[in-house]
Amino acid sequence: MSGAEPLLTVAIPTFNCARFLPDAIASIMRQGLDDFEILILDNASEDNTEEVVRSFDNRRIRYPSNLGACENGNRCLANSRGRYFKLLCADDVLLDRVLLKQVNILETRPDVALVTSGYLPTDPDLNVQGSWSAFPGSHPGRRVINFCLSRMTNAVGGPSNIMFRRAAAAGVMGDASYRLLGDLKFSLQILEHGAYVNIDEPGLLYRRHPNSDYATNCPPEIHVHEYLRLIGEFNWWNPLNCAVAFGRGDVEARRVVRKHWRQACSPDRLARSIEASGDWVYKRILH
Repeated sequence: MSGAEPLLTVAIPTFNCARFLPDAIASIMRQGLDDFEILILDNASEDNTEEVVRSFDNRRIRYPSNLGACENGNRCLANSRGRYFKLLCADDVLLDRVLLKQVNILETRPDVALVTSGYLPTDPDLNVQGSWSAFPGSHPGRRVINFCLSRMTNAVGGPSNIMFRRAAAAGVMGDASYRLLGDLKFSLQILEHGAYVNIDEPGLLYRRHPNSDYATNCPPEIHVHEYLRLIGEFNWWNPLNCAVAFGRGDVEARRVVRKHWRQACSPDRLARSIEASGDWVYKRILH
């Protein structure tokens, strides 16, 4: 690393993931980067996580012992030193050179706040079972915020997909009160401070196992209520997200939609709906 502050921090929050950690750490090491640190924050693991981390004996790895229960994502960001930041879930595996590609975009595009990628979902043994793509291309952050909130969808990706400029995250905190959409809220707050780029290729193997995919344990009505809450926090009501929520939601979701319907139908908010509908077509064509 060059000096006290590396170019990139890759943070791995972990809890009882010792069997997966070697794959995650090794995938960072083979990225073709020299100026980086790996920050591993352990949320009171009861397995041999510390033994696994110490076995790497690498100067780039920082492991400030077992920290106990905490909001681990926020702790990772607070303890990072890099100009750029990436959080890698302990059970995911980066594909080769994705970090190099994301860093190069942030280095050459000072207007960009966040870079993302797609992913390949796998089974516990990393056998690929499909693919997922984020919103394609390079755009102002507002356009991607509009697409996600108008269509009530996460088109940015999860923590392991994104890399962002740490300066763009000043004052931004993860919101643990969300069961499902805390990661999306964090990304959209970052995009309020700059542009968005997708490298338009898969960047990681997203390992699915019984303890991993929290979204599958959230019933559909939780999805709708959390999106309505997020739309309210960003004040992004428009006819499209109201229609989506009314069609997918329960009685309470429809009550919320009726409350905001008049507000949602102003001309500028109708324009947001039209833009997001056009972007849905754009996304479908490119993917």
